[in-house]
Amino acid sequence: MAAPMRIIFNNCDTFVKGILKLEVGRLAPTFFSNPSTISYNERRISTKKLDSYQYCQEVVRKYDYENYLCTLLLPEPVKSTAFVIRAFNVEIAQVRDSVSTSTIGEMRMKFWKDALDKTYNNNPPEQPVLQELAKVINRAKLLKSWLLRLIASREALLTDKPFVSVKDLETYCDQAVVSVYYLILQASGVSDVHCDHAASHIGKSQGICNFLRGIPFNASRSRLFLPLEIMSKYKISQEMLFHADQKKHLQDAVFELSTVAHQHLKLARQLSSDLPKQVKRIFLPAVATEIYLKTLEETDFDVFHPKNQRRNNLLAFHLWFHKLKNTY
Repeated sequence: MAAPMRIIFNNCDTFVKGILKLEVGRLAPTFFSNPSTISYNERRISTKKLDSYQYCQEVVRKYDYENYLCTLLLPEPVKSTAFVIRAFNVEIAQVRDSVSTSTIGEMRMKFWKDALDKTYNNNPPEQPVLQELAKVINRAKLLKSWLLRLIASREALLTDKPFVSVKDLETYCDQAVVSVYYLILQASGVSDVHCDHAASHIGKSQGICNFLRGIPFNASRSRLFLPLEIMSKYKISQEMLFHADQKKHLQDAVFELSTVAHQHLKLARQLSSDLPKQVKRIFLPAVATEIYLKTLEETDFDVFHPKNQRRNNLLAFHLWFHKLKNTY
């Protein structure tokens, strides 16, 4: 019995696909692996040719795995719309790590802004995500301003400058993560102040956790985005990240930011009773966020600990049970 259970635990996406009877691929590197450049001319992300919607699914699965699992559990047509929105976000997020200079990054961002203009004028470029986005825009009348906020948030990181304050980090999360939830809610036909507030808190909590998870990856590229006020408070520098005797300073900083993320998550869950039943599944990423925060606590807030750098093979089970209970 133990061997079959290990197989299930090591193939969580297969578990979810089996339940939902979905046919998608199996390769899924970790969320913070180094993204490679995806061709704008071919609808290929692996060895097989994909149509534009399958391409969107594959992009999310390969580079945003936790949100991929959460999106699989959404009902149609919200699921297909969410995959397209998240694929657009992934494409924008990859720009910084696929260019060698900020100037080239700015040129790439200009491509996306110009492409978005064309897409809203019913003339999308021959790029699979934009082709699908055009369909979603026509169907759901997505606000262009939310998509532009996604671009602006990533554009601001091209210079690798750290945030000044925790408030600045939260503002970034509001643009880069919360905007995705607003787009999905809009595409779902939801216009509710409680949903917006829940989305704001969940997005900020998730964004801060994504930021913390990215510290080792960014440190390997000589980047440190910790807010300057936090670095000053705990006497942290780029050089000290790789000195074991200085690790406690970073752990204290991570604890403070984790506390902020946890508070946002708590506030979001307090709003649960005010939300329409059909909306709660959109907020399933809160489950993954809570699991990461608990793992951080178990490892004394050491972001370099192996437990905080590998995929949680039980995540799909947690998501499925929360779906059944209609909780987040």
